[in-house]
Amino acid sequence: MLSLVLRRVAAAVPALLGLALAAAAVATLTGNGWTSALGTALAALPATLALVLPALALGTGLGALLGTLPGAGGGIGAALGGAGPAIPAFLLAAVLAATATAAPVLPGLAALALPAAAQAATLAGRARAGAEDTVLLAARGRGLNGPVLLWRYALPLGLSAAAGGLRSATAGTVTGAVAVESLFDRTGAGRLFVEAARAGDAGMAAAALAGLFGLAVLLNALGGALRGWIDPRARMA
Repeated sequence: MLSLVLRRVAAAVPALLGLALAAAAVATLTGNGWTSALGTALAALPATLALVLPALALGTGLGALLGTLPGAGGGIGAALGGAGPAIPAFLLAAVLAATATAAPVLPGLAALALPAAAQAATLAGRARAGAEDTVLLAARGRGLNGPVLLWRYALPLGLSAAAGGLRSATAGTVTGAVAVESLFDRTGAGRLFVEAARAGDAGMAAAALAGLFGLAVLLNALGGALRGWIDPRARMA
């Protein structure tokens, strides 16, 4: 697993360097110190990561499980997947910010996790349906049913399919984090970007945006490593 992570992260290094150079160039051209802009953006990224990573993990895991459950559980997964396109994270964040009375961290996490869960449920459900006449049928022929069939065969297939779609889920979650941080008054690179854009500070806005893009690139690399760990056939992808 560690070697997969290192390979994926190493492949992402050129993109990360390109983003850093682009942000530094914008900061320099606008008269701001590029070291200060990049340093401030980097300092804000851990707060954004602490919001995005749990939401992605929770949403992807829950969605994959619901998508691969048989019976009523699968129906819930199908309904969640069908509603996915209608519940983008930024829209959920706006609705929850206006209506929620709980601690801000809970509705903010929900706003980011639900769209990821919807996509994972759709992909996992398709993976299970495609395996019904092959892998799952063969497992049933060996007498495997119920929880054993789910945990040993159906769920790994669903998780692999969901991990394969993490690129778009990551993009949506990082974009949604900008709205969540702004609407729920949370610190992070997303809020830094919005505040810099409002103040007309192009250098700082570019640095924060580059930081958000870099975070998405790193999470995509980790998602690729996760998929390769679950499904060895994806390691060369």
